[in-house]
Amino acid sequence: MLRSWLGDFISYNEVELGELLLSLNYLPSAGRLNVDIIRAKQLLQTDMSQGSDPFVKIQLVHGLKLAKTKKTSCKRATIDPFYNESFSFKVPQEELESASLVFTVFGHNMKSSNDFIGRIVIGQYSTGSSESKHWRRMLNSHRTAVEQWHTLRSRAECDRVSPASLEVT
Repeated sequence: MLRSWLGDFISYNEVELGELLLSLNYLPSAGRLNVDIIRAKQLLQTDMSQGSDPFVKIQLVHGLKLAKTKKTSCKRATIDPFYNESFSFKVPQEELESASLVFTVFGHNMKSSNDFIGRIVIGQYSTGSSESKHWRRMLNSHRTAVEQWHTLRSRAECDRVSPASLEVT
């Protein structure tokens, strides 16, 4: 009886954090990993009065060392932002296998620290099969952009399954 109730309670409390549409491509001749943050949808609302002010932080991790951090612009008062922003990371081909990209969505907060919304990791330490599949598709189609939606995960879940998640803030 308790197990049944607890199971219902846990699934009832699972919060949808939203989704992120990303495009990845790698240019071997230039040693460039290109990342397009296209849009997000149905993000967890962090400000109850006017939606969220979301932005995405992209962090390149080599092995288990943070190499580079970039971020999108902040989109005001929406849970369905369109970014259409491109970022490029210098990643020599021999380092591509040990690279991970950590995507963290935050809600901008002027009064205190930004509000964590969700995260995924793509690359060596991917947070799930969807992320691993996207990385493999990108590796197998050099110079061609590979687009895919990803469901955001909690910080705790990412930290549990991806050592790269533990390396970023």
